[in-house]
Amino acid sequence: SISDELVKKDFIKNNVNCTIDYLYLTLTGIPDSLIEVSDTEIKQRYIETKDDKYTTKDTRSTVYALFKPSPNTNIKIGGVYISRDTLDADSKQDEVFEEALFFAEESEYSSFKEALEIFEVEKSDTLDIHEDFALNSGIPFQMGVVRPAVRFAFDNSLGSISDPINTNNGIAVFHTLDEKKADFKPLEEVRENIRRTLLKENKKNYAISLLQGLTDLDNWEELANTDSLLQYSSSETSTLAGSFPGIGRSNQLTGTLLAMDEGDISGILETFNAVLILKMTSKDEFNDSLYQEQYTSIRDRLLNAERSRGFTRWLTEAKKSANTEDYRSEVY
Repeated sequence: SISDELVKKDFIKNNVNCTIDYLYLTLTGIPDSLIEVSDTEIKQRYIETKDDKYTTKDTRSTVYALFKPSPNTNIKIGGVYISRDTLDADSKQDEVFEEALFFAEESEYSSFKEALEIFEVEKSDTLDIHEDFALNSGIPFQMGVVRPAVRFAFDNSLGSISDPINTNNGIAVFHTLDEKKADFKPLEEVRENIRRTLLKENKKNYAISLLQGLTDLDNWEELANTDSLLQYSSSETSTLAGSFPGIGRSNQLTGTLLAMDEGDISGILETFNAVLILKMTSKDEFNDSLYQEQYTSIRDRLLNAERSRGFTRWLTEAKKSANTEDYRSEVY
């Protein structure tokens, strides 16, 4: 169900205009050179997040050779050019499969590397295949879902050569090389990713500290003129849930504007790309006649959205409390 309070709040957010002045900093406007990210911070964040973000799976390092049918050729029948593939597709597929089978036999007899040279294979690559269904199990998406290759990699000893396996873009032969047990990605591998995350967080903290103490001042324009990091906008008008130049929008910004009256000054607020303080210079009065006119359409829209989200929310919570054991990797 949808309460009248929710309908009214939605109407106010999207129909009541306000005009604001604001002093702000954009995160991209803060030079990286001003922000320090220490090795200690990086190591601490790695320790805190590695269980959730930087675990690796049991993998089998596997090299494959891919065989494809020859390019399309056209023949002329009765004055019309027809792709030869439509006439002998099965025959060409059989030829490719036979070539892959001979390749597999040669790999068993000599070596996979020598077979690549003998058969002059153009497409060959090494993969880290895992049993999980995430990221296509480490197999290129162009090949499609190739569970037989996954089962081959994990059900056979290292050094094994597979039979030819059909994929979306040809017929492949796989050769297992090595295995890696589940572990954590080394710090050096993820250091730069962590540094960028901390850099953004530290920029936000820097902006907050710079704006603290300025909410009681009324010379925002003068401050912006004397500090290159500060920016000032005045008399910007939008709906309460709308976007404003330079700062965009956020739920925190919308909620604050809903609660403010004319002449109020906010605390420090955040949007996706900025940190700011603002002053409400004007705010429209509530238009009851327009609200009554739009009430039914707003309520129906919110109700439809709630119906569609309700099941999704229920399913998400049910999954959290469910004890799930996934045996797909053992079967497929």
